[in-house]
Amino acid sequence: MPSLTALLSPFLLHLLLLPVSQAAAEAEVVVGLPLQNLVDLEEAFWAVSTPGNPRYLQHLSRDQIAEIVKPDEAHVGLARRYLDSIGADESTIRVSALGDRMTATLRAGMPADKDGLLKSAMGEIFDFVIVRDGSGSPRGGRKPAARAGEARDGFPSSYSVGSQKKAYGIPEDLFATTGEVLQMVWGPGTFGYSPSSLRSFAQQNCPGVDTDGKVAFDPHSVSHGSPGGDNWGEGTLDVHMISCFGLNVTTWVSNTNTSSSAEEGDGFGLAMLDFLTELSGRKEEETPDVLSLSLGSLSAASCDLLCSEASKMGHSEGECREYMQEQRQVCMFLSQKQVGRISAALQILGTRGVTVFGSSGDGGSHFSFEPFEGGELASALNEISCKFQMPVFPTSSPYITSVGGTVWEGKFFPDPSKPVAWSRSGGGFSWEFPRADHQQNLVSGYLQNTKDLPPVSSYNQTNRAYPDISAVAVDGTSQSSPTVAGIFSLITDLRKQQGLQPLGFLGPRLYKNAEAYPGEAFQDVVDGNTATSCDNGFPAANGWDPVTGLGRPNWKGLVKHFAADDTL
Repeated sequence: MPSLTALLSPFLLHLLLLPVSQAAAEAEVVVGLPLQNLVDLEEAFWAVSTPGNPRYLQHLSRDQIAEIVKPDEAHVGLARRYLDSIGADESTIRVSALGDRMTATLRAGMPADKDGLLKSAMGEIFDFVIVRDGSGSPRGGRKPAARAGEARDGFPSSYSVGSQKKAYGIPEDLFATTGEVLQMVWGPGTFGYSPSSLRSFAQQNCPGVDTDGKVAFDPHSVSHGSPGGDNWGEGTLDVHMISCFGLNVTTWVSNTNTSSSAEEGDGFGLAMLDFLTELSGRKEEETPDVLSLSLGSLSAASCDLLCSEASKMGHSEGECREYMQEQRQVCMFLSQKQVGRISAALQILGTRGVTVFGSSGDGGSHFSFEPFEGGELASALNEISCKFQMPVFPTSSPYITSVGGTVWEGKFFPDPSKPVAWSRSGGGFSWEFPRADHQQNLVSGYLQNTKDLPPVSSYNQTNRAYPDISAVAVDGTSQSSPTVAGIFSLITDLRKQQGLQPLGFLGPRLYKNAEAYPGEAFQDVVDGNTATSCDNGFPAANGWDPVTGLGRPNWKGLVKHFAADDTL
């Protein structure tokens, strides 16, 4: 295998011979360096996350993580050479606490062929390279599709926050009291919220919450969002749900990338990677206990499969990829390598004690949202999508707790005591990630005992299965994830009142509890299917299923089994 220097030398020579174009003085470059000792990181992650392990809940500090994953000096040296070659000011070069990110300010100019060079660097040497101007936005990118951008929490009055809390058994006036819990939501593009809108929503749905004192923008945010974009509605919904369910928990709203391509296109994956790698290296006091990620799209592997199959039907790979970038939040990750690096960042966060939740998706087991529209290629992609199950990401990562969606039985008079799956609740099996040990018993039981499953050839039944749990999603699983995040922030507050550690990654404890105490912490939901408009899907069943996971929260059981450790 050629040395790193051998790989980089012709790359730098090509770069130095290119003409440059003037760049803003405040332009910034971020280089992501490959992590070391990923096997050791994996071992540490599962040790601190698995009940019964002697190291359970002994989460690692930032410095301890750095000792495991810090990149080798060869990559650090190459990154410095790379930054110098593209006109970075040497005095501005900064290395992250984990050693996995190198940031610098560009001088007057940069290569005109920036995009091609960055792709080359990322593919051969570095994990990622970002060039952005002073606003935090990577240069270039397509204009996102115009959408309303209004708040997305206009759900029926029967699904008020108070009604949902009553359904879960949560006291309406239960507040966090320690002042030691931090919860966070994130999104790029126009993602944000209006403080005045939050105050109005809180007055109607969760009176008494300190919206001005407890809810604020992340100090590391580059933007407070902007009305008019789709992600503004996402941000509004996220903030309203997490702050009303995690009453008086300190809440940070983060938007670290305002690029238009990050709103709905393949710039999103880079924006998420940038955020998660930066977050995983923050100081303890700036690292959340609970993080909710509502945004995502089809996984890179799903998009690869779609275009590969489309090419067999007479459509070129390029035509397919271009079409995907014209769709709303369908294929937003550049590659399976990028997906893997995002998962590594999630793993670091879990090892540090962060509980991360992710929306399971709004397209059942076949779509990112809805079927494709417009012409022969769209028809072909719909046929392929129904032939296979198409998992979404990041919720299908094994290092995140995936949250599906429910509603209540009764169209005109919904009955909170009778939960059913939301008709588009996302679920299925990852193409990329193997199934962890803690899922084996319940998922295998589902596969062995459930009738009318999709064709075995349409999914990988040995891989990570999702969702894990669920909550009300009349406004999509972008509602259910921050809802559950807020609930677990209250659980974390109860733990801190007793001097207990935060829970970190929930997976092993969720499934161990469900096997030992079925139905106590989560109420089983047995009605639903992930088929949406296709002729096959995963049906709901007794116990875990790929529609609503283990079910919806039951506060009494959550307090018993998660706010204390007596029943482990």
